[in-house]
Amino acid sequence: MHTAAKVLLIIGTIATVIGIVGFALGAGQVDDLKDSWNTFEFEDATNGTIMIEDVDGKGDVGLTFWVKGVYEDKDGNDIWDVCQNTEVTITESPDVNNSWEWAELLDGNFYNEVQANQQCDANDKNTNYDRDNKGLVKIGRACWGCYAGNVSFESNQSVWVTYDEKVGEELGDDIGIMILGFVGGSGSICCGVLFLIIGGIMALTMKDNKNQEMMYMPPAGNQMLSAQTPAVTPNQTHMSQPDFGNPPQGGL
Repeated sequence: MHTAAKVLLIIGTIATVIGIVGFALGAGQVDDLKDSWNTFEFEDATNGTIMIEDVDGKGDVGLTFWVKGVYEDKDGNDIWDVCQNTEVTITESPDVNNSWEWAELLDGNFYNEVQANQQCDANDKNTNYDRDNKGLVKIGRACWGCYAGNVSFESNQSVWVTYDEKVGEELGDDIGIMILGFVGGSGSICCGVLFLIIGGIMALTMKDNKNQEMMYMPPAGNQMLSAQTPAVTPNQTHMSQPDFGNPPQGGL
């Protein structure tokens, strides 16, 4: 196999494996998103204390309270029954950033809210089923604009409490990892498959360098000189001319 084809096949395999791992990591974050969204500081509790961190020192959005139930107004007074039936009291809270709207007036205390600026008004638009998979509905919030410190609460019935900024940070981290896993993994898989295809084509069409014939040329100094053949002289025939001046003598 040609060297270039081997290199491309190796790179393609590595990139594809990395892509599969990244894609799997992104897919795994889907379950983490659900876990982060359903992170409660307290579940099925009637009292508790939560530490507000306020990392930036500018105030914190605080806590959200949820209860088991549905949004209905059986007595027809235009207030959701779940809000009327649940009394939450904040017994301890940190100072608040008074520059936040309504923060000074609320002073860290609990207030009814389903959708912003609608309190617990009974109407179809004022509902929150974000955690309906647990059978929970939102009834209110507390510690709006609080600085760092402890928040303690008491309730006349069981409540579930979320620390909103913490949930938001965890969701942000999970979403970032999920996007990185899906996008990076998909891109790596595409590149890996492309390298594998190109490497496969090269492996089938290109010859290996080792199979090429080697031509040997002897050094010029080792050339043999051709032997010289002596010239051949043709045989000569020597004939004497007759001497007519002295005829042969003889007699009878």
